[in-house]
Amino acid sequence: MLLSPSPAATRALLLIALLAAAVPSRALLNLDGTKNQIFVFGGVTFTQSSNIFSERDGEGDYTVTGEVGTELKRRAGIISVNSTLKLDYIRYGEFTDENSLNPNFMVELIKTTGRTTGSFNLSAFRETRSDSAVNLRTSSWNVPVTLNLKYPISEKTYVTSTTGYMRRDYSDNQTLVDYTDYSEAVDFYYVYTSKLDLFAGYRFRSGHTSATGRSLDHWFSVGATGGLFSKMSGTVRLGYQLRDVRGTGGDQFEHVNATAAVNWPVTRKLLLSLQAARDFNTIATGATVDSSSLALRGQYAYSRKLDLSAMISAGRNKFLNEINVNRHDTFFSWEAGLRYRMNDHLQAGASYVYLKNWSTLALADFDNHGFSLDVSSRY
Repeated sequence: MLLSPSPAATRALLLIALLAAAVPSRALLNLDGTKNQIFVFGGVTFTQSSNIFSERDGEGDYTVTGEVGTELKRRAGIISVNSTLKLDYIRYGEFTDENSLNPNFMVELIKTTGRTTGSFNLSAFRETRSDSAVNLRTSSWNVPVTLNLKYPISEKTYVTSTTGYMRRDYSDNQTLVDYTDYSEAVDFYYVYTSKLDLFAGYRFRSGHTSATGRSLDHWFSVGATGGLFSKMSGTVRLGYQLRDVRGTGGDQFEHVNATAAVNWPVTRKLLLSLQAARDFNTIATGATVDSSSLALRGQYAYSRKLDLSAMISAGRNKFLNEINVNRHDTFFSWEAGLRYRMNDHLQAGASYVYLKNWSTLALADFDNHGFSLDVSSRY
């Protein structure tokens, strides 16, 4: 059920966000130097979209989003703490039934000393978005939990473990299905040089929906992380993945799987970033999708205060076990933006994005133009 605050509450929230974005300062509270700090932040964003439902002949609208929040940073003892509580209110110009109040809570515990190091992350947030996989606007509560651990075996070798849990509950359970995901990944690393580590790993993932039952993923991979080539750094991984769907429409799917995140500082001012991924995903109808994507982003520091950015991306989604068994989507997107920092605490930005989705399903063949302006601050 969508929350729709009164007009008075809306104006109050947007006013608070605007004031937060207009009054720069340092940390709101320094309890004992820099060991315990409390910040507040806020902002206002105006967005215009030509297709808010991600569907053929979809209608457009504008939104005004007010954001307020507080952040706690604790740097005392062997465990560091980062915690954030945020509230977003999104108001539409014409489709007011889509108005939403989205809270977001996050806490992170970090241990960097001792033989075993790692972090624990817990989040809970409400998300409303346009989902191109189901061609609807969806509203869901999400609870992701992650535990990362690192343990050294010798001077040249170490092992890492990543344990994950994800719960997604949709408001519309007549059309969409809730999703629960458990995962465990273990990687063994070898320090090849002072700048480059090699690794081999295995990830197990178990997902469940009421529509398709349980799915089991097995992913075996090898890769490298650190200084890859010359000035390029990042992580690349290549492997083989198998998904076994054991419920409705049970089947087995397999493919060569890869991920990459690479940064290349071309000059002191220009940074290029490459992101690539291929994975099996479970969408809001419970269907399995073989998803591949590639994105190239450039960021140019024009001056100390002004940054320019641009990105192009493309991908392909193959729907494997739903009613539209022959559905294939191919998308292309580009965007450009700028961000201006008026001082250390106050900034503003503008961006434009274009997305084109070609699909064998007529409803999913669409394009979208989007433009946004925002101002934000943290103090």
